[in-house]
Amino acid sequence: MTNNMKILEVCTVSSSAYALVFQRAHALNQRHAGRMQVDLLCSDGPEVALMQEKGMQALVETLHRSLNPLQLARSAWNLRRAIKRGGYDAVHLHFGIPGLVGRFLALFDQQTVWIYQSHGYSIAENTSPLARWVYLLIEKALKKTVRYSLFQLHGDMELARQHKLLSEEQMVYLGNGVDLQRFAPASEERDAGHPTVFGMVARFEPIKNHALLLDAVELLAKQTRDFKVKLIGQGHLKAQVQALIQQKGLADVVEIAEYSNDMPEFYRSIDVGMLTSFAEGIPRALIEPMACGKPVICTDVKGSREAIIDQQTGFKSPIGSAAELAQHMLWFIQHPQQCQQMGNAAREHALQHFAEERIINALGKLYLSCGEPLHQEKTHDLHCRH
Repeated sequence: MTNNMKILEVCTVSSSAYALVFQRAHALNQRHAGRMQVDLLCSDGPEVALMQEKGMQALVETLHRSLNPLQLARSAWNLRRAIKRGGYDAVHLHFGIPGLVGRFLALFDQQTVWIYQSHGYSIAENTSPLARWVYLLIEKALKKTVRYSLFQLHGDMELARQHKLLSEEQMVYLGNGVDLQRFAPASEERDAGHPTVFGMVARFEPIKNHALLLDAVELLAKQTRDFKVKLIGQGHLKAQVQALIQQKGLADVVEIAEYSNDMPEFYRSIDVGMLTSFAEGIPRALIEPMACGKPVICTDVKGSREAIIDQQTGFKSPIGSAAELAQHMLWFIQHPQQCQQMGNAAREHALQHFAEERIINALGKLYLSCGEPLHQEKTHDLHCRH
């Protein structure tokens, strides 16, 4: 085994690297000092300095988010240069452009151990049959590029088996988890009698489906305006969502909060978490508020439906029904005591199923195995096939 494994985790943007990867990578470096070193690579952003100040080796390379062939080629070149310069033994590619260009590079680099984490296959409720076919074809073509493919969803693993996208030896169930000490209920309960506050943490992008939420809020506002909705995120549709809020006359009940990296504080300021996506992995936008003792409402789509227990930790709502989404919101407004009880159940659910410690243990074992020849006998205990 290599004495000190060097692993590079690759994300497209610094905000994702900080929110999704930094804490666990930092923990792995402390726990396995002398045996492994995990570095991060992402495009430049304010979070890079935050990570570097806390001792993380955070590399900056431009990874374009465009699918333009020239931009993809530049992203691939930048990633290859960083890998060679750092002498990394293994590269952990996260969803998006890193996953695409990295696996392309893997076709020509057999020495590096390549790991891919999809965060949920890109097949949503609104994916056309043609787009679905093309996506599966690409996944099948890239099958042999990675040693391990990490999954957050059991449903995606079944999809991979059904279409023979991967072998059993490549598939590892990782799930998702958060720091349950950092994401925890407030020490004091919120004052009674305040308007019910709903919060949604989501990028302002089409897949997050903000339009459904605003349609539901428009219906809800015809019955009561004794509530608030806080939206927080980044993305190219932010101005469009803001314009839609104004157009629907909802500026007094819906606000786009300033983006912050202190997400526990945001969740403690709300009563109910929401997520209206067309598809998800196991979304932190649901497990983080649940960990903070908040019930949630989500669309009944892959990923989200695996994260919650319907009618116990929150509600699932049909993807096409703004009216039903509005009714779920109204129920929480009208039942504050049950809202608190559901929040308590949500916290217990997070404690049982979404502890980051389990993720850190699994990744530590997997990274160390990258220094060994690939044998089914040695990797059997990494895999979860149920």
